[in-house]
Amino acid sequence: METGNAASVSRSNGSILGMNVLPPLPPGSSQCWIPEPAGRPPTLAPVPRPAAETWSAFAPVPARAGLTREVIKWLQSLDLRFPFKHVRKAFSNGYLVAEIFSWYYPQDIDIKVFNNGVSFPSKLKNWSQLEHFFFRKKLNIPKELIYATMHSKPGGAEYLIQHIYTLLTNRQAKLILDDEMNFMDYGYQLKLPLIARATATNAIRTNLTLTELLEDPDIFTCSQKALDIVNMHVQHRQLARLEHPKRYNLKPTLGEKATRLPLPQYQYECLYPDSKRTEMAESKITPSEIRSKSNVHFKEINVKQVVRDSQSLTANHQNCKF
Repeated sequence: METGNAASVSRSNGSILGMNVLPPLPPGSSQCWIPEPAGRPPTLAPVPRPAAETWSAFAPVPARAGLTREVIKWLQSLDLRFPFKHVRKAFSNGYLVAEIFSWYYPQDIDIKVFNNGVSFPSKLKNWSQLEHFFFRKKLNIPKELIYATMHSKPGGAEYLIQHIYTLLTNRQAKLILDDEMNFMDYGYQLKLPLIARATATNAIRTNLTLTELLEDPDIFTCSQKALDIVNMHVQHRQLARLEHPKRYNLKPTLGEKATRLPLPQYQYECLYPDSKRTEMAESKITPSEIRSKSNVHFKEINVKQVVRDSQSLTANHQNCKF
């Protein structure tokens, strides 16, 4: 009875709407029903889809950790407790650095003392203990690398891991990072197109972290750091304007448009009398050439220099006609 009622309802709906009732499509199919003229049953047709290259909005970007394959394999061989997929965040609190040194100095470092927290007091505590350990063992770890790693500066953790790898294994591995060790993101900004580069506000937010403000809450020091970042950003913007004048619609100034012709000879001699004397002295024969001749006799001459007053110099200058 129920099936008969459902069939009668579907037939009545189809007759009311004036169209045939379409059967359901199988699940997961990429086809649709195409209506046909009256008297023919509907047929199935495949739905056109774009190619695989144009299906995604953006091309896949390769992930770069800033470390070579050799260093990554070395870190994986240590069997660290926590992953280091994001190197800058994973090594900022110093816990993984302490775990690395615990494999080489198990009697000097107790990993249970270190805290794997993300708060700034936890970072300060871990790095202070590591600095005492470096001092006791006389390990040359630059404080600039520790500071950059703790505050998650761009490239700081990568340089620190590279330095630790060289120190513990006596091997050299080249970093993938292209820019110099300045712990700024300007090297990355130069690779971006002009429209995608950071503004002054984004530059301060990227290069001046919150942990730096918590470590040194002095207003004058923080404002000086922000001012240095802004000045560096302005210099890069000026350099970009010089490299791409058409984009910024730069026009040459009046001094750049003017043609600069050399001065006439008489004006040049009046303005620069010393230059004529030097040219005449250079054109004469050198003393070494004179001494090479055997028939030349020398005689000492005492010359008294006459001091010229300022009035005579001004008179000679006025006689020159421009």
